[in-house]
Amino acid sequence: METPLDRVARALSHVPIRHTEEGLPVTLDLAICLDLALAALSVIHPETDCQKQRIAEPGDNATPRVLPARFITDAMADIPDHLPPDFA
Repeated sequence: METPLDRVARALSHVPIRHTEEGLPVTLDLAICLDLALAALSVIHPETDCQKQRIAEPGDNATPRVLPARFITDAMADIPDHLPPDFA
């Protein structure tokens, strides 16, 4: 079964970070994609866990809060655009 970590890492592995002189796309190694996916999910998981808890709790019949797109966008913005020299 594929986990969210696997899905995010696989999606990141298809994103070219640059192109060679021949025009071929260069992508990140799977280990780096997993590290980046883990960093992104570590920011998102506390919020989703909180939502699951609110849904599971019998309460005042309030509708569950939907994770705003801005939260995900902000979390992904924390991932650097360029790799440190030791990853290149």
